[in-house]
Amino acid sequence: MKAYLFVTKIRIQSALAYRFNVISTILIQCLLMFAMACFWKAAYGGTGVVSGTGEQDMLTYTMISIIMGNLLTMGVEGRIEGSVRTGSVALDMLKPVNIYGIYLAEDLGDMAVAFFQIAVPLLIIGSVMFGFPAPASFVCFIIFLLSFSIGYFINWILAGLLGMCAFRVISMGPIRNVKGFIMKLLSGSVIPLWFFPDGFRVFLEFLPFVNIYQLPLGIYIGRYTFEEMFWRTALQMFWCMVLWLIFHAAQKKAAAAVLIQGG
Repeated sequence: MKAYLFVTKIRIQSALAYRFNVISTILIQCLLMFAMACFWKAAYGGTGVVSGTGEQDMLTYTMISIIMGNLLTMGVEGRIEGSVRTGSVALDMLKPVNIYGIYLAEDLGDMAVAFFQIAVPLLIIGSVMFGFPAPASFVCFIIFLLSFSIGYFINWILAGLLGMCAFRVISMGPIRNVKGFIMKLLSGSVIPLWFFPDGFRVFLEFLPFVNIYQLPLGIYIGRYTFEEMFWRTALQMFWCMVLWLIFHAAQKKAAAAVLIQGG
């Protein structure tokens, strides 16, 4: 555990050096937040409630979603691809620590830096422009934190599984682009699934993607009853365990392929 904590610490120190990147990211995210807020204001057009959600709730949803998007940025797929391309993956697997645990520690370090450098400024700027995005209740906020944590690991595992494709394909570029589009559409990060047609919505809500953005955000704005939060969070945990088992099996298969090919 000390090794992983040390990697997280080093990652935080490295990320703090890129100040221009932080400033440009904040500016771009503020523009995105403003554009999405204008979209929802125009879409509601003074209407009180649409699909059980009010305009102010959607503004809160948008602000928190953009903040979450900066915390859910994963580098594991790029690191796996880079190690496979350079051939260092064989040496990485010989290290006395789990290389995927190192990747997770690095991403957690990046998230810690993004929280203070990007998330907090975005929260302050968004509060000035549209009002503070308060949660529906203290209980909703606590359950939101739990759901966000589980959603983070689901997102990380999916990114790790995508990175495993580097053992099979020449270039990961097109696959990563498709994955990004699918995540935006099916996770509810931009448009909540409750605005979709009922049959399509019910199907999508059983997939793991909705557990990354929409479930935590829906809990935050009080979209769900306590009973719904319980069952939806239980399903979220189920998906996290299933995906982890798949990822664990993929690790073994990738390691076997490396050993058979001789690195």
